[in-house]
Amino acid sequence: MLNELATVAAAFPLAEEERRSDWLVYLLFIAAGLLTGGTWSAYQAGHKLITIILAVLAAVALVAAVMWLMGVMT
Repeated sequence: MLNELATVAAAFPLAEEERRSDWLVYLLFIAAGLLTGGTWSAYQAGHKLITIILAVLAAVALVAAVMWLMGVMT
C-alpha cells in the first residue's frame, strides 16, 4: 500500500504544492466578498472615496483569485 502511494506521489509531484496554495484562493474569494460588502455599506453611507477604494480592492482580490484558480499565478 505504501509503495503504491509513493508511486502516485512521485507521478504527481505538484499535487501537494497545489494543495498548499488552495487555501489562498479561498482566502482571496472571502476577502473579495467582504470588500464588496464594505463597498456597498460605504456607498449607502455616502462615502465616495472609501467606496472607490474598497471597490478597487475587491476587484483586485477577485481578479487575483480567478487568475490563481486558473493557474496563471502559480
